[in-house]
Amino acid sequence: MGQKELLEKARTGDIESFEILVKGHEKYIYNVILKIVFDKEEALDLTQETLLKAYLSIKNFKGESSFKTWLYRIAVNTTMDYMRKKSIEKSNIVEGEEGEFEIRDFHTPEEIIDKKLTVEVVREEINKLPMDYKVILVLRDIEGLDYGEISKILGLNVGTVKSRLWRARNLLKERIKSLPEFLSFQERGHV
Repeated sequence: MGQKELLEKARTGDIESFEILVKGHEKYIYNVILKIVFDKEEALDLTQETLLKAYLSIKNFKGESSFKTWLYRIAVNTTMDYMRKKSIEKSNIVEGEEGEFEIRDFHTPEEIIDKKLTVEVVREEINKLPMDYKVILVLRDIEGLDYGEISKILGLNVGTVKSRLWRARNLLKERIKSLPEFLSFQERGHV
């Protein structure tokens, strides 16, 4: 059974068809949410909330975007709503499920420590960015989505996405450059 048939069945309330449709997307949705909220339990809850919202509104899916883009838009909107409600600007930094910040190809303990500290500093600074910047940075630079997909997910035009991404990167760069940790890396010749 193809995606089109599964969508039609899911629109009529067939939960099995819906589960088949979202099966390949659950882990990715969780990882995107985790990179925004930095808390595994919250990410799991928000993933479930996203899937529930998607199931309850599947009958309204018109196919103007891909099913994947539609799902990720629900995930991002659900997460942003949650973050706004909780007014969370700072949260605990946790290691992602996939080890997305693994340390590889270093030879000395000093290099490993420097890399780990750099990753932690960058993660902390990303977490401090305003929500609009943080979400775009995660979707583009960490998840690798193209501008068109981000535009559809966030409901923004491509120019706005590019502009916000540019501002987010510059703000992150300026914040990191002003940190004492960054200065100590420069002094040691590692940056």
